[in-house]
This record gives sequence, structure tokens and C-alpha cells, in this order.
Amino acid sequence: MAKVDALDERLIKLLQQDARRSSDVLAKQLDVSPATVRRRVRNLIRKGVVRIAAIPDPEKVGLPLAAIIALNVDHERLEIVMNNLSARREVGWVCTTTGRFDILAMARFHSTEELSRFVQSEMTKIDGVRDSETFVCLDTRMTK
Repeated sequence: MAKVDALDERLIKLLQQDARRSSDVLAKQLDVSPATVRRRVRNLIRKGVVRIAAIPDPEKVGLPLAAIIALNVDHERLEIVMNNLSARREVGWVCTTTGRFDILAMARFHSTEELSRFVQSEMTKIDGVRDSETFVCLDTRMTK
């Protein structure tokens, strides 16, 4: 596990707000040198603590329908189901859980028809899935 100090935490918070800021701007906000910012960002990326990525607005790229899919799976197939779901283009994230369901996945779709096809055709092909419940998200918001 990579160590993250207070300066790294502040840097990460600023990058979350706008990762396109220059090291000069970030350095002024953090009261350090631009070289320190560049070195720390490089180290955070190298250690896998952060990734710099473009995150599209799903609705603006034609994926207005969000759904949480909860699954119960055969426990010996848990890893296989996780890998299968995480490889799907529709799935934004997937996690194992405690409680009523074994796996939760968040997925985006163009329409209810596409969601229906995914649940009724694609999910049934995944070996180890015993049961699923789908929750359509009515209003989603990104956190800061």
C-alpha cells in the first residue's frame, strides 16, 4: 500500500477538481514548487494511487439510463463473474459485497430495450449467476 501524506492528499483533491491545471497553478495553490508537484503527480501515477483520465458525461454521450444490477452467484464462480462483468462496455464499476447480494454492478444503457436485452440475454449467459435484481436509477449525480 502506497503512503500518502497530507500534501499528496491536498494535491489529489485539486486534481479531482480539475486534472488539467498546470503544475505552476497547482504549486501556487499548495505553496510548493512546480517541480515538487510534477514529481508527486508522477509518483502517485506510478504507484497506482491516481489515474488521470477523461470521464465523459454519460447522458451527453447517449447513455441516459443508469442501472444497478445486484447478483447472487455461486461462490466458487465469484471471480469469473466479476471478470466477465468488468470486461463489459456497459459496466462502469463492479464490486463484491456483504449482505443480501454477492455482487453489485453499475451499468449504463442507451434505452430500456438495451437494458432489457442485457439482463435477459447477456446476464443469463454468465455461468454462476443464480439470481439478479435490477434497480433503474432515476436521478444520478457526480460527487466532488
